[in-house]
Amino acid sequence: MLSKHSSPNVPVRSSSILAPAAAWRLARQAALLAFAVLPAACSDLGPVDGELADVPEGEAASAAQALALPFPIDPRKSLLVTDVDVVSEFKLEDVLQQLIDQSGATGLTPTTLFQRLLDTNRTDAAGLFADVEHCDEVPGNRDDIHPPFDPNQISIVVPFEQQVPTGSRNGWPMFCPRDIGNDATRDPFSDPTASHAFMATTLANRFDLAPPDGANCGEYRVVFARRSGASSALVRSFIIFEARLPNPNPSLGRQACRPVVEFWQSQSDPAKSPATRASELRDFYFNGLPGFEPVIHIDHYGNAPGAERGQIRTNDFTFLANGQAALNTTWSLREFKLTHGTSAAPSLSVVPSFVNDNPAAKLFAPTASTDPRIATFQGSVFPGAVERLAATDDINRFAYRTPLPVEMNAGESVASPFHNNYLNAFGGGGSLKTSITSRLNTMGSDLTAEQIVARAQTLSCAGCHQPMGSDGSSTSTFDVGVPGTFFPRTLSFTHTSEKTEPIDGTTRQRFIISKALIDHFLPYRQQVMEEFLLNNPVLGFEKPGAWTTTSALLSQHTGRVKEGIASLELRPLSRASSITSASFSTAGRTPVGSTIKLDVFLPKALPGQNLNGSIQARLSIPSAGINDLSVGSVPLTSLTRGAFTTAAFPALPASAVDALNAAPSDVQLQFAFDMTIGSRPYYLDNVRFED
Repeated sequence: MLSKHSSPNVPVRSSSILAPAAAWRLARQAALLAFAVLPAACSDLGPVDGELADVPEGEAASAAQALALPFPIDPRKSLLVTDVDVVSEFKLEDVLQQLIDQSGATGLTPTTLFQRLLDTNRTDAAGLFADVEHCDEVPGNRDDIHPPFDPNQISIVVPFEQQVPTGSRNGWPMFCPRDIGNDATRDPFSDPTASHAFMATTLANRFDLAPPDGANCGEYRVVFARRSGASSALVRSFIIFEARLPNPNPSLGRQACRPVVEFWQSQSDPAKSPATRASELRDFYFNGLPGFEPVIHIDHYGNAPGAERGQIRTNDFTFLANGQAALNTTWSLREFKLTHGTSAAPSLSVVPSFVNDNPAAKLFAPTASTDPRIATFQGSVFPGAVERLAATDDINRFAYRTPLPVEMNAGESVASPFHNNYLNAFGGGGSLKTSITSRLNTMGSDLTAEQIVARAQTLSCAGCHQPMGSDGSSTSTFDVGVPGTFFPRTLSFTHTSEKTEPIDGTTRQRFIISKALIDHFLPYRQQVMEEFLLNNPVLGFEKPGAWTTTSALLSQHTGRVKEGIASLELRPLSRASSITSASFSTAGRTPVGSTIKLDVFLPKALPGQNLNGSIQARLSIPSAGINDLSVGSVPLTSLTRGAFTTAAFPALPASAVDALNAAPSDVQLQFAFDMTIGSRPYYLDNVRFED
């Protein structure tokens, strides 16, 4: 910020952008043009840093919002839409039909595609479609279940599915069959009011999942719930379509996604009626914005090559009274990928997959094992993830630094007392605890090994949907090491409900959402949108490659962040190093203040280490005759260690302020560092000009 003041069957729309707040956008056009000339190549020297975007306290964004945004962002219109009269325009049958049409597959109907998906929950012996991958196609190994299977505990109180685990996915056991497989015999569309029919309850804007390099524009979801859940707590099932929207111009990074963010921001326009919002949202999902593919697209649910291509998930808790299988009483969360053929050989299938970044619980158990997966996980994979898991005090920013190796991911994520309970499996910790503690000590972190494992548990499907202590009890005091905050509770295994509530005392209704969403996750996602719309990606260190360096290693970091989506991680290679920004514009962002400020995270000192030094700032505006102007320096001894603090440089001369306020497009900043070389990195964020 500057101042406080792919299928050939699916066309891509190329007409002018839908216009939410056109006047506001025109006022910022010059600044956006400056962003477009930034270096096209991304040169993040570090590894992929996880996909969760993050936000600061946001005081600057909130102040700027009142001045710059045409209207405030309403989280229940622009982030998570559950208004019944809006989401009712979305039909599961229409979604499946669009995917079928795009695939070109003949003889396939929405009913058949639905039944094939549900048939994956049945055994081969009971399956309805011979070519469907049923849940017992690969036999399960009871030895991989944690806690270990004990036949002496079989009783009426132990769910049948846990007594006879007959299936496997990705080399890890899964419970089979599931009662929801009975729906493979039903037509969910013949009677839309039937208990086995599915209704749309939620539209979710997950722009916060767009990575820093803009490889995609985030994830856009539609949640369908079995109608029976509105009246029965024992028969609940959800199908969630989670599409990753491709970036039409990756060379521009996340800035190319601006039309998508502006579209969602426009949904908060108080002048728009529910009918208008419903029409626009349906158009966004089924037809796409100009220049973008529609959200509902056969390549957006895992089929296209490359990472992060979306998925279809199910969240199931069914008690359908079908013989012994009536004791299926655990929540099962599973993941699927959509696959299709070519125009010459069209086909379409929903194929079971593993649950991504959900390590199997047994990997945490400190027991002797010859399983190479356990040895690798405990020896290198999880200890290598500790730094990123520890590097934040915001639950929204928990992430693995890189995706887990495929073979570590469980076949399903089960929300039952222990089957997905990493803390229970971890127990005393053993050698894994020693490795985690060693990494934390190297970082200078006060977190415990148990808190790191708890953070990993919240990243699993089941752990996010139902935080549980090591004893298997649902708890409101789930300790993830964030001062003053426990991991928030949900609506008992879900974040959205099939039940409704009035909207602001009116006769209109909306589906209920969890307090975790209301109090923690939605405010975070709102800040992501605000910071993206209002702030400069160069000064916020948001754009990979926008800063170059001498004698240092630079990478983006999405954990330790003060403002925006990322900070700049700096590892000096010599005592003297510097970073230089790409040219940027102040157009549309004046008046600017006279003081350059930079938020700096200084690492805690290692034993016997002297961390004296300084940061010097320099300013260039060649068009104004200002070249390499020294702004002064800030001693490191004036800054707090182990937290972000602000380095405020001496006031700029009036001539420099006047030049900045003339809205030049060739502004450039340089920061020169005199820093101790050590094993702990420095983090930089949120450059701004303030009075």
